[in-house]
Amino acid sequence: MSSSSTPIPAKPPDCIGANGGTPTITVTPLNAAQAAVASTSASSKKPPNMHINIPPDEGTERIPLCEQHSPLALYEQDYDTQGQKIGTMLRKLSVYNATENTSAEADEKPKGATKMGTIMGVFLPCLQNIFGVLFFIRLAWIIGTAGIIQAFFVVVTCVSVTFLTSISLSAIATNGVVPSGGPYYMISRNLGPELGGAVGILFYLGTTIAASMYITGAVEIILIYIRPDWKVFDNIYNNYRLIGSILLFGLGFIVLAGVKFVNRFALPLVIVVIFCIISSMLGCFIHWKGSDSLQFCMVGDRPVDLSTYFERTKIVPNCTVEGLEPLFCSPNGTCDHYYDRMKTIKVWKTSGGPAIRQEPAIKGIASGVFFDNLWPKYKRAGEVLSKDPKDKGDINRQGHPAYIYAESVTNFMILIGVFFPSATGIMAGSNRSGNLRDAAKSIPFGTLGAQMFSSCMYLIGVVLFGSTVSEMFIRDKYGRSSMGKLIISELSWPSPIIILFGCCMSSIGAGMQSLTGAPRLLQAIAADDVLPFLKPFRKMDKRGEPIPAIFFTLFICEIGILIAVIENITALITQFFLMCYLGVNMACALQSLLKAPGWRPGFRYFHPILSLIGAFLCIAVMFISAWHFALVAIFVGAGVYKYIEYAGAEKEWGDGIRGLGLSAARFALLNLDEKPQHSRNWRPQLLVLAPDTDSANTHGVLSFVSQLKAGKGLTLVAHCIEGEYSKNYLEAQAAQEKLKALIKKNRIKGFCDVLVTSNSIEGVSCLVQTSGLGGMRHNTVVLAWPQEWTAAQEWEVAHKFVSSIRAISAARCAILVPKYADKFPSSTTKVSGFMDVWWVVHDGGLLMLLPFLLRQHKTWKNTKVRLFAIAQLEDNNVQMKTDLEKFLYHLRIDAQVNVIEMTDSDISDYTYERTMKMEERSKLLKNLNKADREKDIQNHLELVQMERKLSKINEEPPAFPTQHPLDAVEEEGERSLVKADPSRGVRFSDSDENKSKKGNGTLERDNEEKRRKRRYNVHKMHTAVKLNELMRDKSSEAQMVFVNLPGPPDVDSESYYMDFIDALTEGLDRVLLVRGTGTEVVTIYS
Repeated sequence: MSSSSTPIPAKPPDCIGANGGTPTITVTPLNAAQAAVASTSASSKKPPNMHINIPPDEGTERIPLCEQHSPLALYEQDYDTQGQKIGTMLRKLSVYNATENTSAEADEKPKGATKMGTIMGVFLPCLQNIFGVLFFIRLAWIIGTAGIIQAFFVVVTCVSVTFLTSISLSAIATNGVVPSGGPYYMISRNLGPELGGAVGILFYLGTTIAASMYITGAVEIILIYIRPDWKVFDNIYNNYRLIGSILLFGLGFIVLAGVKFVNRFALPLVIVVIFCIISSMLGCFIHWKGSDSLQFCMVGDRPVDLSTYFERTKIVPNCTVEGLEPLFCSPNGTCDHYYDRMKTIKVWKTSGGPAIRQEPAIKGIASGVFFDNLWPKYKRAGEVLSKDPKDKGDINRQGHPAYIYAESVTNFMILIGVFFPSATGIMAGSNRSGNLRDAAKSIPFGTLGAQMFSSCMYLIGVVLFGSTVSEMFIRDKYGRSSMGKLIISELSWPSPIIILFGCCMSSIGAGMQSLTGAPRLLQAIAADDVLPFLKPFRKMDKRGEPIPAIFFTLFICEIGILIAVIENITALITQFFLMCYLGVNMACALQSLLKAPGWRPGFRYFHPILSLIGAFLCIAVMFISAWHFALVAIFVGAGVYKYIEYAGAEKEWGDGIRGLGLSAARFALLNLDEKPQHSRNWRPQLLVLAPDTDSANTHGVLSFVSQLKAGKGLTLVAHCIEGEYSKNYLEAQAAQEKLKALIKKNRIKGFCDVLVTSNSIEGVSCLVQTSGLGGMRHNTVVLAWPQEWTAAQEWEVAHKFVSSIRAISAARCAILVPKYADKFPSSTTKVSGFMDVWWVVHDGGLLMLLPFLLRQHKTWKNTKVRLFAIAQLEDNNVQMKTDLEKFLYHLRIDAQVNVIEMTDSDISDYTYERTMKMEERSKLLKNLNKADREKDIQNHLELVQMERKLSKINEEPPAFPTQHPLDAVEEEGERSLVKADPSRGVRFSDSDENKSKKGNGTLERDNEEKRRKRRYNVHKMHTAVKLNELMRDKSSEAQMVFVNLPGPPDVDSESYYMDFIDALTEGLDRVLLVRGTGTEVVTIYS
């Protein structure tokens, strides 16, 4: 006996390994000691293609794995070629762990990046960015200038942009997992790498420079309102640069410490900000009847600029005729004309006191100042601030600068541009999407919550501040008429200093959030490799912190701080943010209008009209606020777009622009690439092979296809006629007219075609190969189950059906086989109940996508989806169910999850009996099919028998030679010569003679080969029977059952294959057998 491994050349049907060959286990003879050891581990599981030792039997051989008893032997080929087990698929997604980690493994496992929830990860960062300095230092001035009514609409316009953008953002964020990159990732995956990269760069620059704006604003508050004595230089802007750089240095250390460390500051800072806002609003009610704590100086109808005089002379002037004389009179005694007139008036028309007087800045809600502040009081640049609208200030401002003048022209549109940065900040949470535990849940709730909360605060503030503050003081932007007091701080309760510190903290917190989010955005752009020069910024440390991107962001922020003048950069920042918001709204609108199968947002409260309105508002605000900066932003974006198009890496992300090409191709077949589609753009392009034009089976198939219209793909209904086209063209035309009528009746958006070929198998092959045009080719073939296959011609029918399956598989198309299609509901009926998905093989996700598409149709709208995932012994059922629920959540598919374990149960007698009957019937059918070929042979045998009888009677030589050579008949891989039987003068086969010459070893080997094939069939039948038992137990009442279609068999196993499918679906009313291609058609990513 040889110790070397000797492979047996023959292999059972369908037994295909992962590499296309036969998966085998090498069997090596062992000695007694080795056998004893091996016997103790015989029950241990081994992965395929591993070499295991077993005790010697009759020599060394290689046994196919599919011969081993497996509960899923029917799908062995699919696991080895294009599919994978469900547990394997989940493990590859990195969300599944079949076994519990030991403590040692837990200790060795490195800690990942910090994951945050909705409050800490989205809501608070958004609030910090939204509530910036403008709420405290500009909102009151906007109310005084525009009036309460128009100021209310200024706020509504700005927050409407961010609200609609938040809705679009929520829809996109819930359309799959959003990794790091936030808004950039969502825009690029929906509008393409060029537009995504361009908008991403603009948004990164806007976020980074916004950080410098927040820091500079905080420094301004410190140096003007809190600690004016900290000034080092006479030039105030140099002080901004110095202290701003120091503050940036400190914030840089906090950001480098990581997101978790930043969050420690986030919560206290946000609490302080919210407390300050509420404190200022509480002050409005506490000072219901007004307060004398804050007075400002008036000369007639004009407020006086006391701050400028104090900064120049360090003397605080009194608001009296004598005290203001140095402000309005020159050393030679010449005074301002308006001041000269006012100082002689002892009783002023509105106050009852002198014209030069002090008035309370906080008059209170009860005073009725609401009506004084109701209407707009816009000014042109250089006009004096006055209660009298006709007073334009025709004085020499250079000689007497003691009045307060308008610094620039104001109107409703300009004030929108001034206020809009106060509404930005909604992207702060999405910037951290890579650090969120569940971005699809946190981004919608956190962003919309922060946006609506801040919008309410702004709108309430407009009404309360306009109802409390004096008409003239609320128009004093810097509070110069009261020695530089901030009205919001003076209004607050219990102390004005609280608002000053809160304003400063809110600005610092917003800057810190920007410095945290911007580097992650830059890292995400660099990681996509669309801009080659950004490669150095893709690196991250073990904590998940993008260190190179943080340093570069700090550098860009420092440049913004060195500019120092906030007004010079806020307009451009607004354009950058609006460009990003425009991209988000357009992405949502485009995907909603296309209605691609991959567009399945978990957030339901959106509509394409809302997104289009949001996009229009973004464009309007861009050009309303500063048209020249809008052009600059567009020019920068266009430059980045063209650079990515020229030098960036080619990417296919399933974006909406290419998806738009798919929809346009349905009508014009233009601008559609033939390259493979991303799973986001995948949609079922159906080729329907109609068996005929009249049967109930065909009508059921077309009704089913009609109900898949949510797939938004092109449909081609085709029928094959056997014959010659020159003779059967009239029949083909008539069949095509019938198909057109059926398509119209079932409201199928597609075309029909009739093909005349010599045989139907060739026709199916031609249709599969040639249907479609360019990139608009079918990727899914619908093929009805042949109900007549159990009739007299079942072998021929089975051969045609399985040959069609092979041709479709060779073309890399998905296969849908409706079984009992005549029982499928029509498109005019409605069903309720369950659609059950039995998931055995993950071969691209089509099995999960189909129920979703059907539920978009009114027929199936009231049904619910149940998923039955098949687990094996190595899978952890409890963990697997949890991870499947998470997987479906990320797929945005609503389904109940059930995990069914297929155990290695014993094969029943029923399975053995059914397999034996199947094999016997198949053999008989093959022999019957060969009747025509063997007709001449049979005639010859009858003549031989007749001659033998005559020779016995007449004792004459036979008319025909007994050893006449006959045609060979090939059956099951062996060639046998049919000859006369020796006992009757004719041998029907010389097999016995050959076997006697072959020897006992070869005879045993042939018998073993037959037994091996039978065991193989038994195992497959066992899988079909056990799955069928489970499906009948769980899904007997289901309206539709979806199950994987096993791979096509070898040439000599067609009828076996049909029997396996019959056993799998026996007793079920409506079954859809699905076979994918192994290419993903669904994705968890946005």
